[in-house]
Amino acid sequence: MLTIKGLHNPLTGAIHQQAIEERKRPLPELTLADFLAFKRTGDRAAYEQAYFARRRRLSVFGTAWLLDPTEDNSAALADILWSVCQEPTWALPAHFFKADGDGLKAPGAFASFLDLFAAETGQTVAYLLAAAQDHLPPELTAWVRYELQRRIFTPFLTQDWQWLYRHNNWAAVCSGSIGMAALSYYSGQSPELAKILAKVSVGMQNFLAGFGPDGASEEGIDYWAYGFGYYIYFAAQLARQTGDNHYLSAPKVKLIARFPYAASLFPRYYVKFGDTPTRTPDLPSGLLSYCTRHLGAPLPAPIHYSALDKNGRFAVLLPNLAWTDEALPTTPLAAETTLATVSWRLSRRKDWALASKAGNNGVSHNHNDIGSWELLTSTMPVVTELGSGEYTRDYFDDHKRYQLLEPRSLGHSVPLINGHEQIAGVGARGTLQTPAADETIIDYAAAYPSAARVVSLTRTFLTRTNMILITDTTEFTTAENSFSEVLILPTMPLRIPGQDNCWQLAADWQLQVSAGGQSVVEKLTAQDHLGQSYHVFRLRITYQFGKTGRVMLQLSLPQTSAQRHEEDNNA
Repeated sequence: MLTIKGLHNPLTGAIHQQAIEERKRPLPELTLADFLAFKRTGDRAAYEQAYFARRRRLSVFGTAWLLDPTEDNSAALADILWSVCQEPTWALPAHFFKADGDGLKAPGAFASFLDLFAAETGQTVAYLLAAAQDHLPPELTAWVRYELQRRIFTPFLTQDWQWLYRHNNWAAVCSGSIGMAALSYYSGQSPELAKILAKVSVGMQNFLAGFGPDGASEEGIDYWAYGFGYYIYFAAQLARQTGDNHYLSAPKVKLIARFPYAASLFPRYYVKFGDTPTRTPDLPSGLLSYCTRHLGAPLPAPIHYSALDKNGRFAVLLPNLAWTDEALPTTPLAAETTLATVSWRLSRRKDWALASKAGNNGVSHNHNDIGSWELLTSTMPVVTELGSGEYTRDYFDDHKRYQLLEPRSLGHSVPLINGHEQIAGVGARGTLQTPAADETIIDYAAAYPSAARVVSLTRTFLTRTNMILITDTTEFTTAENSFSEVLILPTMPLRIPGQDNCWQLAADWQLQVSAGGQSVVEKLTAQDHLGQSYHVFRLRITYQFGKTGRVMLQLSLPQTSAQRHEEDNNA
């Protein structure tokens, strides 16, 4: 086990204070109405707000005891373990009802359902039981052991879980959590432990299979931290307890560890493709420290202690306490990065960065966004990606998902062709080429349905010191066609007086487009991952073409800024 008793650092004080505050608050109740709300209305917020408040209390009280095992801390830990073990299920209704239809038709089925959060809870409970069992009432420890068998180990061994075969975060989080729980619960010679670890290996191998030779993740930086974090937490515990470090020495692992560096546009400022909740996540400081110290991953920004996350993940908090090293050196970002596995290209300059993507529209947490791009300064986006919307029932219903702004094609800076958006599926794809350091070419006709009447479609990016030129070249099957350029913008674009086809964008950037288009600006309401509404703007410029068409978009900084850049470069 990681020893943190008596540890003092900036995070330990926060944990002690959180424990004091938690004792003053009543424990949120998990009501039947909230439990059934997802099935009845699609709402998951109320139940999950109470659920994760309980998980935060479990992690805070457990960590407070590990830091300082007083009688008061023992009593607080015992009470929260007692309460958590009375819950009807450790899984979320949003996962259970989606997976099991009516859900309640099999009595007790939800109690043994293993999703991300049931597995995470099992890991936390098993670790704290092993650490504190001599300080807890024997009646409680016996019951907790029974519940771990009933809710975690027996269903894991007796059922074939779909997430074992996924090439995404589910495989690592569920498998890693259950593996850590088993390492805490069973003795080293237990045959049950051997069976569990063998099955955990299936999930871990499938998780690694989701990464290509460049270590990139199509799920984005947050899900990298989630999935790869649990992979590392499990692998490190296995190595500590058994000496088996084969998960840590797998060839891909060092490459995957580099992903935060590769996906950075600026230090602490990441690409926001797909269901990425935020551009500036607080990545776990323990995980980043481990990746740098043990796996040689470069750091784009200094590390600072990460607090307990909003979901109360104990498996993340403990390494943050024990592994974080704020003295690790940083490495400057490269001017260009191409991640061929996910078909991303990142171009970085002193004051701005450009990210573009190809790939396919059938990836995990998919958005219909082949050819999409974003332009950012070091402080704000100019042309933006929305990232994930609020996770509701409709958001994960394939029949309704692409009617929502965030995942649909019209929520991205990609064309609308003959009235048609891009379609979902692995067959809807694009290829990315980088013939020169300042040039990116995306071929993405296959992202559109046959009704769009597209024979070929290429998007070319040319970058200069103070200018970006984007050209869309299209060939059609018919002689009369409509082609709409779409830009998703964080601020209202304003026409520049006296300059035809020119717009003022955020951060002093200007946009000039090919003549002949009809433009419209739409103010849209988006939902962030937490369900908070905000406004963005969609600039749509529509052209009428014959059998071929070409549109050019030129984005540039004003002359004064360009001159300043040139002076800096020549200094």
